[in-house]
Amino acid sequence: MSFDVKREINEIRDELTAIRHDLHSYPELSGSEYRTAGVIRSFLDGLGLEWTAVGETGTYAVIAGEDKGQNIMIRADIDALPIREKSRYPYPSKNDGVMHACGHDVHTAALLGAVKILHRHRDELYGNVKIVFQQAEESGHGSHYFIEAGLTADVDRIYGFHVSPHDPIGNIAISDSTDAASCDRMSISFKGRSSHITRPDLGADALAAAADTAMRLRAVSSFTDPMHGMLVGIGHLTAGSTWNVLADSAVIDGTVRALSPKARKDALRAVRQITEQTAGFYGVSAEISFDLNAPCLVNDNEAYEVMKKAAADTIGGSHVIKRNGPVGFGADDFAAFSERIKGCFAHIGTAEDKEDTAFPLHSDRIYISDNVITTGAELLVRCVLAHIWRDR
Repeated sequence: MSFDVKREINEIRDELTAIRHDLHSYPELSGSEYRTAGVIRSFLDGLGLEWTAVGETGTYAVIAGEDKGQNIMIRADIDALPIREKSRYPYPSKNDGVMHACGHDVHTAALLGAVKILHRHRDELYGNVKIVFQQAEESGHGSHYFIEAGLTADVDRIYGFHVSPHDPIGNIAISDSTDAASCDRMSISFKGRSSHITRPDLGADALAAAADTAMRLRAVSSFTDPMHGMLVGIGHLTAGSTWNVLADSAVIDGTVRALSPKARKDALRAVRQITEQTAGFYGVSAEISFDLNAPCLVNDNEAYEVMKKAAADTIGGSHVIKRNGPVGFGADDFAAFSERIKGCFAHIGTAEDKEDTAFPLHSDRIYISDNVITTGAELLVRCVLAHIWRDR
């Protein structure tokens, strides 16, 4: 390779850090990332790189190499969460009740850094770099703006990463198979019949049906293949209007997660079966709606080998950790891309000696060091160059 990737990225460390601090101070919720998109687009304008708005707040650009070759996509998510920040950052959120508690500010800054370096060396690329700044990852649908626009149709490989408080800083963890669970939202509405609470025989108790269904869904794994992991969780239940009237309606909201396509299918079917059986027992009706957000994230083996080498070149081979499957049932909308394109997703460690660096993602006190920005940028650059660098 005719240029020093690490040196050039370290030279823009301060610039990327300042961008990260700015994005962290002004987080925006899924689908409303207007200021964030403005920061991204201004940066691309400064490089003289043309961009396209995808949806209202997503941004897409292409670094065109000198010759035809592979099309390599790199992606970052840009949205924040509805969380009131309690962290020790000296640059906390100025948008009350909104926080970058999942590290997307780091992802965005790192991708901007990768774009700057790759654009600088565009004349030495044998192929094209397709760049995705994806909105609405937390709601699970932002990827579809890019997919439905046809922007992934001719892509050969895709790469991305996530910060990880599960792993020590200085390490990169990668799986060569399933990396993350599927994630689907569900809402179940129950319709019963009200009566005075002292005459339950004259009514149909929607609250009891909803509560019983919620408890039974916790045991939904008994309906699925035990060789496949899955989880059903209920986060919200509303019912009734007052203390002495039988509830004529109730709603439960939750999520269905699975570690394989088969487990996902089985779990969704089991939710329907349990709900229908329980509603029938209480004499109420039930309507189920699923919002299918993200499939299982499965890394391609060839892309895994590319990313493993890129990670080793970035931080040293002894710090590249092979993950044997997902850590829990977390999901990422990157899966919608990698379901269509051979790709790989890595996890850059953030855990240090202070407790808040190992707090879970989505914690209101999580702290993520600026030092991982350049690690992410370098990793993405090296993944791209492995495919389309002229002298590789």
